[in-house]
Amino acid sequence: MSRALVVLFAAAPLVIAAPVPKKAEAMLYFPTAIGAKWVYERPDGQGEEAVEVSEVEKGDGGWVVTRKRSDGVATAYLPVTVSAAGLTQPRPTSGEGGPVCLVKAGAKAGDTWDVPDGKRTLVGMERVTVPAGTYTAAKVSWVATADGERITQWYAPGVGEVKKVRTAADGTETILRTLKSFTPGK
Repeated sequence: MSRALVVLFAAAPLVIAAPVPKKAEAMLYFPTAIGAKWVYERPDGQGEEAVEVSEVEKGDGGWVVTRKRSDGVATAYLPVTVSAAGLTQPRPTSGEGGPVCLVKAGAKAGDTWDVPDGKRTLVGMERVTVPAGTYTAAKVSWVATADGERITQWYAPGVGEVKKVRTAADGTETILRTLKSFTPGK
């Protein structure tokens, strides 16, 4: 038996005997590294949208992540806060009523949580295929308008939003965007 195999077999019990963490890390539904980049397809005829993480700051209980368009188009994105509690974002208008929890960490299928404009529901974890690949993602749904229009978003751990769909009150679905590519930051 070669010396390399002896070393391999001698080390194997150490790997097997490694302690299992008592509490798993909460899933972070958004990258926290500068340079992480998404390219989204917009099937509504608006082409592609390229966005990247431009700044990350330590905030209250998590990381405040700032994004910018990386394709030269001036678009203001609200920062998101990534923490063990989930993924939150300030309200897009006045900021009154506190931040909106986009995905609640630790939620189980069927769980709902209140947000300033209603309730969001974790439909469950679902495999979703988009041009960038197949992800196991948290499927979150919420009623967006008084006439019953529903928005559904899929958030993959470490990647963020991979798909967004609008469903009209009559059941007609419109894909708002799908992830074409994702490049992790450094």
